[in-house]
Amino acid sequence: MIFQAKNRVWSHPRLLNASGGFTLLELVIVLGVIAILVTWMTLSVGTVETEEKLRYAAGDITALTKRARSIAVQQQRPYKLTISKKSIAISPLNNLSEDEIFKNQEGSENQGFQAVIDSEETDADVIYEIRRWRSEEWITIEDGKEEVIVLDPLGLVEPIAIRCTVGKSWLMQEFHPLTAGVRDEEMSIEKE
Repeated sequence: MIFQAKNRVWSHPRLLNASGGFTLLELVIVLGVIAILVTWMTLSVGTVETEEKLRYAAGDITALTKRARSIAVQQQRPYKLTISKKSIAISPLNNLSEDEIFKNQEGSENQGFQAVIDSEETDADVIYEIRRWRSEEWITIEDGKEEVIVLDPLGLVEPIAIRCTVGKSWLMQEFHPLTAGVRDEEMSIEKE
């Protein structure tokens, strides 16, 4: 098909090509765009999985910390949060028997509360670190090592920060000393 405009003949190469195929340049551009999209989607899926692992690990710590704090207030005795390479657990600070009798201020006796013990397995891909109060150093929890955080009925004994790391990505939570809730949270997701 040939177009005429003011005594000039204009032709379009596509219209003159009877085979209807694509040029090499068009194929290269389309393949390049597809490669960019596939790479972008792969990296996006990887960062979403990393963020999910970090949020799940931090969520376990937050849930168990709040639960231990609530039980400590209810039972009026300290509980501990124990973080190791394999698990995160809560239990009474001193393992008192279930038959223990508590005395209130008037001296009358009340039946003691049952000790609550709970634990969650940790993800092997996640590295846990703790920063204690007045310290700039992060303590990495390694095999055979555990960190104990005491949750007193009157408040979290010390302000702490816990960082969960996967590769170069991390999520850090700073806990409030009185409520044992998350006071501040920071996250950095790096593409591997």
